[in-house]
Amino acid sequence: MQIFIQHHGQQTGPFTEQHVRAGLANGTYQATDLAWREGAPGWLPVSTLLGMDGNTPPPLSGSAAAYPSGTRTSTLAIWSLALGILALPTAGLAAIPAVICGHLALGNIKGSAGTQTGGGLAIAGLITGYLGISILGIAILAGLTAPLVIRQRKKADQTETISNARSFGIALFEFKTEYGNYPDDTTAATVADATNTPKISGNSANDRFRQLIRAGISQSERLFYAKAPGVHKPDNLIDGDNALAPGECGFAYIGNLVTTDEVARPIAMTPMVPGTHRFDYKPFDGKAVILWTDNSVKSMPINRTTGEVMLDGQNLLDPAHPIWGGKPPVIALPE
Repeated sequence: MQIFIQHHGQQTGPFTEQHVRAGLANGTYQATDLAWREGAPGWLPVSTLLGMDGNTPPPLSGSAAAYPSGTRTSTLAIWSLALGILALPTAGLAAIPAVICGHLALGNIKGSAGTQTGGGLAIAGLITGYLGISILGIAILAGLTAPLVIRQRKKADQTETISNARSFGIALFEFKTEYGNYPDDTTAATVADATNTPKISGNSANDRFRQLIRAGISQSERLFYAKAPGVHKPDNLIDGDNALAPGECGFAYIGNLVTTDEVARPIAMTPMVPGTHRFDYKPFDGKAVILWTDNSVKSMPINRTTGEVMLDGQNLLDPAHPIWGGKPPVIALPE
């Protein structure tokens, strides 16, 4: 017969009957200490449980007294389940406390000699807690890899833009060879006469590049695409006035360069902050893509605060910059 003792507020055991009787004899236990054994109706004085006062209660049959009266559900088990449930909507933040409470609850229940219940709650808390830890791990991993993924995407966008710039740089060279200059108001009239079409009016970057399409030098709008603010993939509809509709051109254009210049100068650039002469730092991870008249393409750093690209210590788009040879650039922005 295994007996549990409550002595000075602490539960101990299980002990054999001989051990308990010896403890009573040597003063380790008191006759009034509460004790319990399987089959007893609840916690009783040791003297009563052992029949020392002549009032030993008869054992209960079956499982009616599988646990002593006064059993309670483990508070830690309840907390484990509650925290485990919270771990799911909080992306695992409550998961670790749920697991700790669950293991502590199972340990306490196992050593309680039936006075504590809630093992199922603790196990459920452990399951949801470990699931929450998995979610937390995934969230941490995603947080660590997201910047790398974003940077790689921006690098891919920049590579595509550089490729497009080189392609329409070749188209600009062919255009100036055939029409004597880069696209401007004068060449717009020449293109209209050569193609028997209305003159392309306007002085936006879209209007200037539209001349390349109207002249048949470029057969696609995709050359002029750059992943810049306000720009979307072109639909490649180039008939009539459909070519390079607003939002289908990503490059700004310097509209007053002449072919007689022997110095290489910037002729197209991206990404620009819409409606301004400032570069946008975000699309290409702090780099501007600039096409030069010698058909070279350079990636140049953008000042995060001012949106300027510096060349030889001076803002590239400053009209006084020596790169312009004393002739301030006329910047045609994309629509």
